Amino acid sequence: MPPHPERLILIHGAWAGPWIWDGLVKELALRALQAEALALPGDGRHSITPQDATETDFHNCIAQAIEAAPGPVVLVGHSGGGMLVTAGAEAFPDKVSHGIWIAGMLIPDGRSFDDIQSQIMGSDKRFGITPHVVQAADGRTSTVPPDMAVRYFFHDAPEPVARDAASRLTPQPNAGHRLRTRTGQNFAAMPKLYIHAQEDRSLIPTAQTVMSKSSANVTVAEIASGHVPQLTQPARVAQIIVDWLSQAERCAKTQNIT
Repeated sequence: MPPHPERLILIHGAWAGPWIWDGLVKELALRALQAEALALPGDGRHSITPQDATETDFHNCIAQAIEAAPGPVVLVGHSGGGMLVTAGAEAFPDKVSHGIWIAGMLIPDGRSFDDIQSQIMGSDKRFGITPHVVQAADGRTSTVPPDMAVRYFFHDAPEPVARDAASRLTPQPNAGHRLRTRTGQNFAAMPKLYIHAQEDRSLIPTAQTVMSKSSANVTVAEIASGHVPQLTQPARVAQIIVDWLSQAERCAKTQNIT
């Protein structure tokens, strides 16, 4: 395992942007942890537009962020951003020390989130936000109606906060929506934290349980929140992360001694 991480790289989910992490970045800084909120292709901050983004662009984006870090990093993924945690950890086992999924897609065996939905609901049935996603005519992007975003993503936030967050969502490139990543022994050995959002209406708790049990070395921490706890409870999420990293480091030191 790489030594103590130098920083955390925060990877947002579909339709969101780096802004979704603002509160958590501040709370982590108060706890002496440096965090970088990554812009992804098509999110309005990245130079690549939603219509032009490719799957390769998403993999290149996370690779560049990892390679730019002076030391080891922790990858933190929310929702669909969890797929890039898996991809980055698998590609850079010597640079990625830990992986964290916040109501995230932990799908390490080459399957997709559609496979998880079918496993839970049956063929051709979907849960959460999926039935309400609007596909663009050209098939390259999708959007979420603001009222559906409030209902499924931000229902536990104060109404002004929920409405503002829903208004900031942008088209999601379909190229980065259902990534499949093969994993091996290095990924299996990496310490993982899954923050389970118990009141999530989009990535429903049953799905989170299935995914958190799909890989080895996963610690599960529950939080009473909707889909985006880093927005609604950033201090609580930061403390969960700090406590877990401290525990993981103590375990690693004990193993090195023995």
